[in-house]
Amino acid sequence: MRSASPEPYGPSRPHPAIFVPPLRHREGPCAGRRCDEVVTPAVRAALWRFLRGTAHLLHPGAATPDEPARLSGLNDGRGADVKVGMLGTDTSGVCLVLAARPAGAGARPQRPWRDGLGAEGVRDDASVVSGVQEAAPADVAPLLAEEPPGHARPWLVVRAFVRERTGTLAVDPGDGVLRPVLGFSVLRLGGPRPAGERPARCPGCGEGRVRRYAAFDLCPDCGWSVQPE
Repeated sequence: MRSASPEPYGPSRPHPAIFVPPLRHREGPCAGRRCDEVVTPAVRAALWRFLRGTAHLLHPGAATPDEPARLSGLNDGRGADVKVGMLGTDTSGVCLVLAARPAGAGARPQRPWRDGLGAEGVRDDASVVSGVQEAAPADVAPLLAEEPPGHARPWLVVRAFVRERTGTLAVDPGDGVLRPVLGFSVLRLGGPRPAGERPARCPGCGEGRVRRYAAFDLCPDCGWSVQPE
C-alpha cells in the first residue's frame, strides 16, 4: 500500500461521512447476476486485504480480523446493473459497502497509473492510500465490458481517501489503462446512530428502501450511506 498527497474536493472526494456512489442504471448486462458473481472472490480478498492495512487510518482504533470476509448482496434480484454489497466479518469493527458497475469499453489513453502511486508504505498522516495487486483475467472479467485476453496481466488498483473514508477500485486489464469499476465506503459497525429519522427516500437514487443499522443509514439500491463523525 502507498500514500499520496491530498486531492481537492469533488466527485471523487465527497463530503465527509457521506458516500456518493456511481449513477444507478437498470437492466444492463449484469441485471440478472448476483453481486457475488460480479465481485469475484479474488476482488473481495484484495478489498479486504486493503481494508485490513488501512482501517486504523480510516477509523482510528478499528480492528479487522485476519480471516476471510463475507460478501452480502443487498440488491440482488432487483434487476439492477449496479451491484451493491456489504463486505465484512462477524468480529470486525468496520465493514465495506461497495457499488460495482462494469466498466464501459473504449477507455481513453492516459499516463501510466504507476506514476501517481507515491512511495511504498502507509504513513500515519496520509490523506490518500493506494493498494496494487495482480489478478488473473478470470478474476476481473465480470467487471469489464470486454473480455480480457487469456494472456493478459491484469492489475487491481484500490485507492481510499482517509478523511472521507471512501474509495475506488479500478482495473487495468493488461493494456496499462485503468477502468474504474467500483466505489466503496468504509463504515464503522459501532457508535451512535445518525441524527434524526431514517430518510423516507434515498437522497442518492430516490428509492424508498433506506435501512437503518446500529451506526449508519444505508440504501441497498444504490449504496448511499451516512454515518456520524
